[in-house]
Amino acid sequence: MVRGEKAPRSNAAAVTNSVEEGIGHREIGCGLNELLDDATRECRECGLPMTPVAEERGRVTLECANRHRASLPVPSDTVSRERVRSWIARRGAQLHIQHERWEAEEEERRAMEGKEPRLIRARDRHRQTGQTAGMIREEAVNADGLWVGVVRTEPGRFSSWHHHGAHRSVIYVISGQVQVECGPGGKTTLQARPGDCVYLPPGEIHREGNGGLEESEIVVVRSGEGELVVNVAGPAA
Repeated sequence: MVRGEKAPRSNAAAVTNSVEEGIGHREIGCGLNELLDDATRECRECGLPMTPVAEERGRVTLECANRHRASLPVPSDTVSRERVRSWIARRGAQLHIQHERWEAEEEERRAMEGKEPRLIRARDRHRQTGQTAGMIREEAVNADGLWVGVVRTEPGRFSSWHHHGAHRSVIYVISGQVQVECGPGGKTTLQARPGDCVYLPPGEIHREGNGGLEESEIVVVRSGEGELVVNVAGPAA
């Protein structure tokens, strides 16, 4: 061997290094793309465990506590596939319990709202309530069988046919012209102007319109239980 040249590696050393390099690559790369024996994996972003939360079109979605997500093919072997689906079922049960708790908290919140005086400003109203095409409803109060809100209708627009279930409704016109069609066949027409009130008994199928040139605005008070808005095809003749 000429002085200054490196000694050649033995075949055994080459094989050993190759194996070590292969193991290192698997730990850093491919291993992170596979599920562990318990159908989880480590999150690349934060290192927390990721568990299966959904399965769709041959792929499984995993999520960690920090809401980082990853998508992998569904395992081909039966045992791993069943473990994935067990995690997903467990997640569904947890979400069901969570929604039940949210609903209970919302009912408690509404019950408390009905027992304490409070100020509801215009910005506090929301549209997370039954809607009918042609109008915009904003809820202000919904507690203990009482619903109060504001409804706006554009000029020349009519709502679709609907009723308010077991609720009695009173409409007070703030601005604009309000036309209510009701009764058998929808042939009864009530014309209301600012300052007027309209009463609708439970189950009365009707539609409201604005025949004026400006947007109409009304305050609606309803008393009763059950569905607030039931949209229908139209009144019976």
